[in-house]
Amino acid sequence: MDKTRVLIADDHPLILEGLGSLLERQDDLEVVGKATSGAEAVALALEREPDIILMDIRMPEQDGVEATRRIRHDCPHIRVIILTVYEDDASIFNAIKAGACGYILKDVETHQLVDSIRRA
Repeated sequence: MDKTRVLIADDHPLILEGLGSLLERQDDLEVVGKATSGAEAVALALEREPDIILMDIRMPEQDGVEATRRIRHDCPHIRVIILTVYEDDASIFNAIKAGACGYILKDVETHQLVDSIRRA
């Protein structure tokens, strides 16, 4: 069975490592990279071509909205799921307009996160 290749982009090391550890325990998911800024997420997406990117909406150098826009322009087959702590953040709407396929709140249950990745 082919694994779904996932790139994680978040500027908080604890979240980045925690998500990576969680996803690496799934038999059908493979973490192919971790980025700490939007610019790094774009570079890694172009280099490694993951199937899915979990993208924090607020990061240094380039926010998740602009990174999503650039990735979807250059690699339209890559699906981007926005990660955020704010349920009613106007940036979520902008990220969807930029090409994200959805968003996940950071307080989501583990099984819901994994299910969302699989469905995307």
